[in-house]
Amino acid sequence: MTQFSKTLFPGEGESVQIGTTTHTTFKAVGKETGDRIGLFEHRMKPGAPGASPHVHRHQLEAFYVLEGTVEIFVDGEHIAAPAGTYIQVPEDVPHGFHNPYDKEAAMLIFFSPGKNREEYFRRLAALYANGRRASEQELIDLMADFDQFEVEYTGDVPGWGRH
Repeated sequence: MTQFSKTLFPGEGESVQIGTTTHTTFKAVGKETGDRIGLFEHRMKPGAPGASPHVHRHQLEAFYVLEGTVEIFVDGEHIAAPAGTYIQVPEDVPHGFHNPYDKEAAMLIFFSPGKNREEYFRRLAALYANGRRASEQELIDLMADFDQFEVEYTGDVPGWGRH
């Protein structure tokens, strides 16, 4: 198990650009925490599609909004989460998020366990690199590789989860 002390200041850490609307910075990754946690700073421009409703079968996911407002869907409820809001989502509970507002939003996303979750974000960014648009099958396959499974959602959220 690899664990060590680490300090990252604002703007530091490996990061990826997901499409044109989302920038994710890796703050704590599985290989540095003995796979115990993953912590990611997720910045979304206005209108960013975020993540469509899904479940994780073997991971807890939590959100802490740093700036702006993020719409977070948890188990059938839509929450307009302003800065300072914390939301914890246990395994097998449907959830998703996006930024339908006219201001940039930023949040921390926490996963436990955090085994290799950063690779999900790397591969997602690659699917949208250089103006490319991922196919539905590519997205479904990627999500399945990282314990993420979309759920049926009947609400009116155009473009949610697709960059």
